[in-house]
Amino acid sequence: MNIDLELYRVFYVVAKHKHMTKASKELHISQPAISQSIKKLEEQLDGTLFLRSNKGMELTEEGRMFYEYVKGALELINNAEKEFTSFKDLSKGDIKIGCSATLTKLVLMDVLKDFHKEYPNINIQITNDLTSNLINDLKLGKLDFVIFNESNVKEKNVDLKKIKELKQGFVYNSDYFNDDICDFMDLNNYPLILQKVESNSRKLLDYIALNNNVKLIPKMEVVSQDLITEFVNIGLGIGFVIVDLAKRNFSNLKELRINDRIPNIKVFLATNKSVLPTHASKMFIDFLSK
Repeated sequence: MNIDLELYRVFYVVAKHKHMTKASKELHISQPAISQSIKKLEEQLDGTLFLRSNKGMELTEEGRMFYEYVKGALELINNAEKEFTSFKDLSKGDIKIGCSATLTKLVLMDVLKDFHKEYPNINIQITNDLTSNLINDLKLGKLDFVIFNESNVKEKNVDLKKIKELKQGFVYNSDYFNDDICDFMDLNNYPLILQKVESNSRKLLDYIALNNNVKLIPKMEVVSQDLITEFVNIGLGIGFVIVDLAKRNFSNLKELRINDRIPNIKVFLATNKSVLPTHASKMFIDFLSK
């Protein structure tokens, strides 16, 4: 049975007031229009809902049963509309972000601060993992969007947008090392501290080195760029990192001159083409774009 929801609304208001005039004022429609709606509903249900008298509109026994069900259903719909509005005006909601620990610090931190100040009731969850794992979670709908550096992502259902560029390169502590490096070949003469080969930053560095006919051989391989800067600071070697992060962690660290030959790193935002973003996610992405 396919009955217009508006007929249920008219029935509910008339049954609530038991009076056509009061129902007309609440619904902002004429009494004849209300009568036509009730008649149409009764015809579609093939039954009588009201007994009409000079005192007003009294529900039949079937009408009273029907009213209880319609009342519950319309209250559920009303609550759903209110709940939806609360998500739309950002008084409630969740954002699930995938991002590396490094980019969380460099790209997200200031945005998180401003966004939370304006929308304190939005819950924000951040997952730190390898880009490949984050993109897989994005495709499965577990994340709203992913922020990552560089892009060899070639997924049909993933939309990419470049949002930032960051300077990357080698850093060292001048208390332990001098900048005597003139060529990429010279790098292997020093203890190199690099991220693991699975990371996007390491893949990009290896690609740059191979274009300069060099295969870099690290002394240490670690998971995070924060650890690289820690180890560089205590003199364990020369590290390849995002320069802004290194100088934020340790202002005394210096860049190798060879960094002039290393391109900036591109930061991308990935969304799932098959999933409509929530209002909270769209607003957060707007904050990122400012």
